Amino acid sequence: MKLVILKKGGESGSVAINPELVTHVRAAPGAFTDIFFGDTRVAVEGSFVEVVAKLTGSSLPAAPESKNWFPAR
Repeated sequence: MKLVILKKGGESGSVAINPELVTHVRAAPGAFTDIFFGDTRVAVEGSFVEVVAKLTGSSLPAAPESKNWFPAR
């Protein structure tokens, strides 16, 4: 069994989640994401993309390169 440890949203402490039991994930207001196990909801800290990356074991997508809109002189 694989467990992913995440910080609980708005509360002290952490929670260990088995990603194989997650039914769906939803972005929540602020810096929180809701993880569902059927009807049971667990709020965790982190953006939707960060939490899904942790649950799937993948890395975060690279940030796009910033474009310099001012020409060099």
